[in-house]
Amino acid sequence: MNQTKIGNFIADMRRKQGMTQKQLADQINVTDKTVSKWETGYRLPDASILLELSSVLKIDVNELLAGEKFISEDFSSEEYVKKTESNIVNLVKELNDVDKKKKSRSIGTIFGIILIGIAFLALLSSNLSMGRIADIFDWPTLLYLLGFKFIILSVSGWFHDYINAWRACFPNGKLSEKETKSAIHAMKYACTLTLTLGCLIFALSLFSLLNYLNSLSSIWPALAQIVLVLIYVAIVETVYVMLIYGLKRNIHIE
Repeated sequence: MNQTKIGNFIADMRRKQGMTQKQLADQINVTDKTVSKWETGYRLPDASILLELSSVLKIDVNELLAGEKFISEDFSSEEYVKKTESNIVNLVKELNDVDKKKKSRSIGTIFGIILIGIAFLALLSSNLSMGRIADIFDWPTLLYLLGFKFIILSVSGWFHDYINAWRACFPNGKLSEKETKSAIHAMKYACTLTLTLGCLIFALSLFSLLNYLNSLSSIWPALAQIVLVLIYVAIVETVYVMLIYGLKRNIHIE
């Protein structure tokens, strides 16, 4: 189901009815921002509102889901029924995809919270001095960052596609073209997120280095931990870039 095509069709039909996005939104009890998301292809109308939306736009649901106006002379009854069946199948598939993403979002958030909890318990059980951030740049810190990363990916709605990207690495993890494109976008988002978190760690570690300036013997371990930040980020970014390249290559092959 082509969301961009459907969005453009909704916009065209709205204009033909002489309505603004706000006027259309008021008639079907949604916000004008929601209508804007439909028309830009960012999301599809909810199934519960399809009949009402179609009625306001003076089209039928079949035309709405197809993203085009049907001319009765161009379609026989049998062809129209097949078109309807195809649209229904696509709609059900879209709803299933949305349901999967919601479940993945919950799983990703819970997994992230668990990792942060483990890191917090490890930090409490250690004898590290408070305020020395560079001292805690070990596996607890990495779990903190991984946990926050999963939560951000989940909240932003990219966790399902992020997992799909890793699933594509396995022989039985074949993705459709649409899933592959979404996975590529998710990995690009993860790349940006990794760089952002990496810069944050680097800045905090560099700042904490000031605690050791009065002791030359303690500077070198702190510097080593700062360098590790750059190494970790570089490794993760390299893996992500290779994965994105592989996903793009799969699209070209198909």
